[in-house]
Amino acid sequence: MDEYCVLFGKRLAEIRKEKGIAQDKLALKCDLARSFVGEVERGKRNLSLRNICKLAIGLGVTTAELLALIDDEIKPED
Repeated sequence: MDEYCVLFGKRLAEIRKEKGIAQDKLALKCDLARSFVGEVERGKRNLSLRNICKLAIGLGVTTAELLALIDDEIKPED
């Protein structure tokens, strides 16, 4: 499970940086603590669906975009 948290955090940080949004601005926009966003990006938090949705809305992306690295990791082999 921890590896999924790390992958999610990596993807969150990638998208946030691509969009030029600071952690504190994203946290404020999503009604989350900045420290929480930092912990998520470092893979230290296991998020609820509610918080995944808040972050996707705050970044202006789909939840699928946030979960892309995890989807790549768990994709079944043909």
